[in-house]
Amino acid sequence: MKNIRDVLSALQWDKSNYCMRHDSDFVYLPPTYQVSQCPFCGTEALQQQIEEAEQQRCLDIERLARYRTLARHSIIQDETIRHARFENFLAETEEEQLNKALAIRAAERFVAGDVFSVWIQSPETGCGKSHLAMSILQYVNEAAPQNRQTLFLDFGRTMELMRDSIGNRESMYTQNYFVTLASKADVLVLDDLGAETGDIYSDKRASEYTSNVLRSILNSRQHKPTIITTNLSGQRLLTGYRERDRFIPPMYDKKMMSRAMRKVEHIIFKETPDKRLLGF
Repeated sequence: MKNIRDVLSALQWDKSNYCMRHDSDFVYLPPTYQVSQCPFCGTEALQQQIEEAEQQRCLDIERLARYRTLARHSIIQDETIRHARFENFLAETEEEQLNKALAIRAAERFVAGDVFSVWIQSPETGCGKSHLAMSILQYVNEAAPQNRQTLFLDFGRTMELMRDSIGNRESMYTQNYFVTLASKADVLVLDDLGAETGDIYSDKRASEYTSNVLRSILNSRQHKPTIITTNLSGQRLLTGYRERDRFIPPMYDKKMMSRAMRKVEHIIFKETPDKRLLGF
């Protein structure tokens, strides 16, 4: 087998230029043979290009894996949410502008590696909570230097699928499936917490089964960011409250909720109306 110098000896050499680093004359480059270069420097540059191309290919594969997790495994009721971005969040009021800024800041901190949770709350539906939550996930997908997997779970629909799997051996949507999926996500959205009970303004409490599932998910994510959207107030979540002659109990176990609200940033819509109704 010929070594590299035997191969190079057949090339057209430029004796007027010399590479001190490689102790070599330059060689004229095809196809014009009008430009010369050190063959060893050229080989190193080509190798670097190949390595950079391979690194980019690996990054593209990682980016595809991120989007595959979010696109394939998320449970989303409103399909328009899949297209939610910060760029298409219409912030018309001061409250909306502030909340968008808070969400962007949270996304930037997640990309930087900060670990905390975000609660996006509003007494009204349709004010943009889910839009901002998905926008944070999309931002992390785009900007995170590492392979960060994100996941969006509509909590009500997730619980429906989980219950339907009981006794149905053909269903993949078991409790273990969702808890494992949620625990592996680097950033998770639990969307519309409380809606799984039906009327959030009634005195219903979450079932023991729902509470156990939520507890398992939250316990598995003590060292990972979680974003929760809800129409429930802090009182309805933690302490309960009295309404005229009746007591409305907290929706979930107080100890569990207290733990879930450690190291939390709040994004609260107080005045933004249901935008989905503005056209009627």
